[in-house]
Amino acid sequence: MNKYWLSGIIFLAYGLASPAFSSETATLTINGRISPPTCSMAMVNGQPQQHCGQLTYNVDTRHLFSSPVKGVTTEVVVAGSDSKRRIVLNRYD
Repeated sequence: MNKYWLSGIIFLAYGLASPAFSSETATLTINGRISPPTCSMAMVNGQPQQHCGQLTYNVDTRHLFSSPVKGVTTEVVVAGSDSKRRIVLNRYD
């Protein structure tokens, strides 16, 4: 019976100590390229305009969502409780 207790204690101690002595390392490599933003926003005569490449679109602030360009979703959000201030958000797919 003492042999079983002793072997149990040894296996338990080994099982608890093995994570403390592990020396596994890994390397993560990410390949890709960073592309510049394709669209930008500007205020022209008090109206927001979206510039995508060579094309310019007027953002209609009466609608909450619009998609003038494939892959770009424009959302107009009211800033706080002030209904005059709005934030234009662009999302890229």
